[in-house]
Amino acid sequence: MAAAYNEDKFKEHIRTVVEQAEGDSLTERPLTLSELKELAISMGLSEEEWDELQAKAHVHLKMAQDHLKARNFNDAIADAEKATQINPYLPNSNSVLAKSYQMLWLEDDDEKAREKAEYYARKELLTDPTDQIAINVLSAINKNKKIAGSESKSKKLFLYLGGGVLALLLIFYFMKSSSTSSAQSSELETKLIVAQEDVNAKFDLVQTAIDQRNNMIPDLFNAVDGNNSDLNALNKEIDRLREKLKTANGSERYKLESQLEEALAEAKKIVRQQGSADNVEVMLVQIEGAENRIAFEKKSYNDAVKAYNILVKQSKGEFPEYEIQPYYNEE
Repeated sequence: MAAAYNEDKFKEHIRTVVEQAEGDSLTERPLTLSELKELAISMGLSEEEWDELQAKAHVHLKMAQDHLKARNFNDAIADAEKATQINPYLPNSNSVLAKSYQMLWLEDDDEKAREKAEYYARKELLTDPTDQIAINVLSAINKNKKIAGSESKSKKLFLYLGGGVLALLLIFYFMKSSSTSSAQSSELETKLIVAQEDVNAKFDLVQTAIDQRNNMIPDLFNAVDGNNSDLNALNKEIDRLREKLKTANGSERYKLESQLEEALAEAKKIVRQQGSADNVEVMLVQIEGAENRIAFEKKSYNDAVKAYNILVKQSKGEFPEYEIQPYYNEE
């Protein structure tokens, strides 16, 4: 990298350009990434320096996602903002910001955090209308607005009603009971939202652990030569199952994962018999460590599902959009 290049100064320039291009509206046209690159190149930045900066944006996003999973919301926001300062079009970066601000709002009842969660969720949907995290954030915010609107209407109704001391007392009693019931309902739904998000976060951790284990599978097969017909057949079967898992959900996913684990167990047995001890043992230890992590994350997920399902049952159908969730099939 050239000695005259100042990364911090360039980041600040990019941030300023992005802010000026976006303004305060989600409907205004921001500079595209290619336009930002052209601007940077015109300032004397080289292609290599630009690519290195984009790579750092991905590093910051990965750190932000890890912080979000660990519920370190402020740290997640800090790293996601660093990522978007470099590349405002980085996929999922605005989703991380939206989710982090949403969780801060739910924990602290911070209205500014809610506004930022909604802003970043809508911003993500401008570039990816199918982003499920952004959709879920907006859904939770809209539900909260409906509850707040219902409470506001109840209060206005009380002010407009009149006629007689007895009538006022009866109305007061009714509205007090209604307000108490509405407040309890709002509190319960907030708990449901938090519990549901916890379930989703724990599920993501399970899938991350499984992906980490699955990424080791090619190395396992490479530890032996490719002349074993049984091992080759297992390799094809595992590839087939991994491909189907990309679009599977619910009980179908659990069934496929169980089949994958059975095929992998058989493959490990053959590799242990056929492969070089030095090459195989290290790989098997790594895979078994990853499998222990999967078991831990599954248990954590099931604990979250249990807490969530209890809240769903306590709601007694008041919020039909929240349904009982099945436990993760560990068999």
